[in-house]
Amino acid sequence: MHLESISLRDWKAFESATFEFPKPGKTKNVVVIGGRNGFGKTSLFEALALGLFGRDGLRLVLRAGVASDDQGRAQSFKDFMERALFGNALSEGRTSCRIELKFVDDADEPIWIDRTWYFNDQGKLKAGESAEQLKIFQGIGRRVVGPGRTEADVDGWYRDWVSKTFIPTSLAGFFLFDGESAAVYAERDMGSQVREGIEGLLGLNWLKQLQKDLRTYANTKRSQVPKGVSNEAIAELDAAVSGMEEELSRYEARLQTIETEIRNSETLRDTLTRELGYGAGTRAQLEELTRDQADHEKRYNNAQDQLVSAAQAELPLALAGGLLLSKVEARLDQEARLDQWEAALSQRDGRTASVLEFLNEQLPTVEPELLERQVDGVRAAVEKALERLWFPPPGDVADSFRHAHARGPMLQRVLDRLRDAKAVSSASIVELLETMESSSAKLREVSAVIRSTEGATPQVEEKRDQLNEVNTKVGLMREERGSLTNMVKSRGADLEQKRRELGRLTGHLDQSERPAQLAGRAEQVAEMLGNLVDEAWPLQSEAVAEAMTRSVRAMAHRSDYLREVTINEEGDVELASPDGRDLRQYDLSAGEKQIFTQALFSAIAEVSERTFPLVVDTPLGRLDENHRLNVLKHITSRKGQVILISTDTEVVGQFLAAIRSKVAKFYIIRNKVDGGVARSWCEEGYFDGQGV
Repeated sequence: MHLESISLRDWKAFESATFEFPKPGKTKNVVVIGGRNGFGKTSLFEALALGLFGRDGLRLVLRAGVASDDQGRAQSFKDFMERALFGNALSEGRTSCRIELKFVDDADEPIWIDRTWYFNDQGKLKAGESAEQLKIFQGIGRRVVGPGRTEADVDGWYRDWVSKTFIPTSLAGFFLFDGESAAVYAERDMGSQVREGIEGLLGLNWLKQLQKDLRTYANTKRSQVPKGVSNEAIAELDAAVSGMEEELSRYEARLQTIETEIRNSETLRDTLTRELGYGAGTRAQLEELTRDQADHEKRYNNAQDQLVSAAQAELPLALAGGLLLSKVEARLDQEARLDQWEAALSQRDGRTASVLEFLNEQLPTVEPELLERQVDGVRAAVEKALERLWFPPPGDVADSFRHAHARGPMLQRVLDRLRDAKAVSSASIVELLETMESSSAKLREVSAVIRSTEGATPQVEEKRDQLNEVNTKVGLMREERGSLTNMVKSRGADLEQKRRELGRLTGHLDQSERPAQLAGRAEQVAEMLGNLVDEAWPLQSEAVAEAMTRSVRAMAHRSDYLREVTINEEGDVELASPDGRDLRQYDLSAGEKQIFTQALFSAIAEVSERTFPLVVDTPLGRLDENHRLNVLKHITSRKGQVILISTDTEVVGQFLAAIRSKVAKFYIIRNKVDGGVARSWCEEGYFDGQGV
């Protein structure tokens, strides 16, 4: 079986759109539909779920409200549908939206499912039977499929027909799901996931209800047996069995109610947890955002200060060029050494002073007598000669002071400025500018998040309070469920013993009486159903465990990660490693939990032997990089049609390349806002840059 087309009219952002899919082949069985967030890809997934199952499909829709009773679910469906009508439909005189699905079954016979919902002039969903119209056609001649005129439960008839022809709603979530709901589902207890999956696979709810109805029928027929047929012991035993059945029925009804409430409360809890995880908005997160804002401001200001400092000091000198700066630096180094040498001369030892003193004594004896200026010249020459002899200048000093204005400490400051200027480059200036630009962008981003967070904080605090209440409620209900489960097991064992005794005694009744015969047959069938469930569970659990083992091995990024998955009679799960340890004893990562859930989905679909298409919205949305590729390969390796509805960050690049040979067709969802109304449509093709 495969999906051949989906046609939408006035559904969400789609005023009119038709997606046509080719028949899956042995090598090309995948359809990839791309769409950016907000363009309508999830609306397409919702159209498939509600088009096929009607209101029952709402449980597959992550964005729908959660309710625990029929009235609440009806209101959730009404609220959801009143947001589904295309934005301009009412203003243009259209008061309905329509979904048409065309399937081709395993016998190559076409099946059309056409659902239309009707609204009043204010956009409110109409009440009662006028709210929805369902039409089903089958075969080339489009023969009408529907209940007979005497059928009392029309909705029930259609529900049963869809379940038999396509897939029951108890299994639908394993064929139609999105990555976000799978991620939420992965956070639930593994045993709870497996029990729900296998019970859906076996249809246990239907079998248990049938078993209960048969025993009620048997009691009714037994009461019609003539009084004289049953002796006093049988009558007393029959009354005891009836009383125990009523008591057990109350326990089971309460247990079923609690199971439903727990499941709905857990769904609500998961929704709140996800919204809190997405929305941030807590005071602690607000404080963290404020710290981030301060850090980015500090980075920006530091870069700005460095740039201003460079512009005022080093940058003008740096513009002179490295060659000139090096020459000036070398000259100043020489003058610095000259300055140091002259300073050393001022501290010369007493030898020079002694020679000059002796010279001063001898000069007056020179004939002819020297003039005063000649005496000074001779003294200076001798002094210089002694300095050259005893204190020769270094070879790398300047011959004179060309920069006489820069001497001593001032000279060192000038040299430091020159060296700092040489360190300035275009790359360092560009780096400062890039730091300022990136910090400014981060500041704008964080500031926007802070503004939205500050506005959402009260709502988030309210959701947190609601989450705490739900957690408390779930805890109390689990305690009650445990107590009731023990009670049902205990009383159930007592009841079975009484029934066997009653069956033994009633076997002596005159079986010619028609009511007694019917009662006996009903009891036999009820007992057979109980045995069937007991026998089917281990068979199915073993098959599911084997399929899960294969799937986990295929998707895990380590081939030696898992030896086998085992499931016991209670639905408890063990993940055995090669060395025999139960991996559940260790904290599994979010990615490993999702691998487990994807493996369960795959196993249930495989063991059910249904050929229904696999449709996955945002298949890789919350998977980490280590698991994405293997999960994608595993999903697309199944036989039959696979439809992936992807964002522009999922089935792209290397991930698209890995499955490209399997893809039979690509679609891209486009969107534009016209007059304040968003409109979406589909085109053949894919995201830009993907080579499609």
